[in-house]
Amino acid sequence: MKKIVLNIFLLVGIVIAISSCKKDGYFVGGELHNPKINMTTYDWMKSNKYGVFDTVLMLIDKAGVKEKINAPGITFFAPTDYDVYNYVQRRTAAIQKIDPNKMWTVDSIMKYELNKFADSLDIYIAKEGILNSSLTEKGKKYKNAKGGEFIASYEETRDPNLGYNPNSNVIPRVVMFTYLFKPIDNDFDVTTIVPPVGSRTLVQTSNAQTTTGVVHVLSNSHVLFFYR
Repeated sequence: MKKIVLNIFLLVGIVIAISSCKKDGYFVGGELHNPKINMTTYDWMKSNKYGVFDTVLMLIDKAGVKEKINAPGITFFAPTDYDVYNYVQRRTAAIQKIDPNKMWTVDSIMKYELNKFADSLDIYIAKEGILNSSLTEKGKKYKNAKGGEFIASYEETRDPNLGYNPNSNVIPRVVMFTYLFKPIDNDFDVTTIVPPVGSRTLVQTSNAQTTTGVVHVLSNSHVLFFYR
């Protein structure tokens, strides 16, 4: 896996100043960009100059599921290479409890888990466009392409690492992706959801609108497929 720069993307969906930042734009490298991207989702990920999707796209190619992320009108909550790395680290820790000499690698995924990868990729895909402008603080449940549910929300944050400044009257907001391991009632508090009910992941780049769909990029701290 390539060495890549941590936290390449500035958080997208953070409202630094409500009067000046548009909810329908997206941030990369500290700059607000036009959300309209004149290329497919796959090609946009491939064009990233830091190569943060290289391993993810290699697995997509090996599994033969490029058409899934390029399907027209879908939303893809895209994992990064870091998320794959976090996954293989967790898998290695699990198998070393049985055999300390064994390792789990990206090659292991390609050798043993391509079918699982192809199938599980659907948890990150919604068959509809989900833009920042449609998100709320409370969050809304959506169906993923695998038949399960997730919640997408646009929440205030008081984390100084995410742009909060106690000297400012403006409370920044971040997009959150909450995957549900089991169904929940509609009367939920998304901020309290934890395993085994669900797992919450920060979206570090959101609202990118390609010629085929919408892309929201998950945090580098995410573990691929929410492996536990």
